[in-house]
Amino acid sequence: MKHWIPKKSYNVGLCSGRHVVLTNEGRPMAGYLFDNPVDNPTATDVHEKVCRDAIQDFINHCRDMDNKGIAPYTRYSLYVTGLTPLLTSFLKAWVERQEQLEMGFGDLILWHWNTDTEQYVPQKWAMIT
Repeated sequence: MKHWIPKKSYNVGLCSGRHVVLTNEGRPMAGYLFDNPVDNPTATDVHEKVCRDAIQDFINHCRDMDNKGIAPYTRYSLYVTGLTPLLTSFLKAWVERQEQLEMGFGDLILWHWNTDTEQYVPQKWAMIT
């Protein structure tokens, strides 16, 4: 089964070191939000700050690209490679800025590993349509 692939996507893994993470096209991640092992998986206040900072860095990076005349990203692709508290912390931080992000910087796509096909499957996160 072929899945829709964003044209210009900023690819980020949730947690490094869990396994080798490449896009379905073989591209590496731009980075990871968290390093494995995570010292305190339930420290959600700490995780939320990490995620807020990463989202702000993404916004700043897109603005910098735009200022240089480079087309910014149209999608933030998060490869779900880690713990549930990390994912929920990211989603909470995304929702806090969702209107600004989707209106100016792109949609969020969550990518989940399918063990049967050994490919990632996209899930569009959309609260604003």
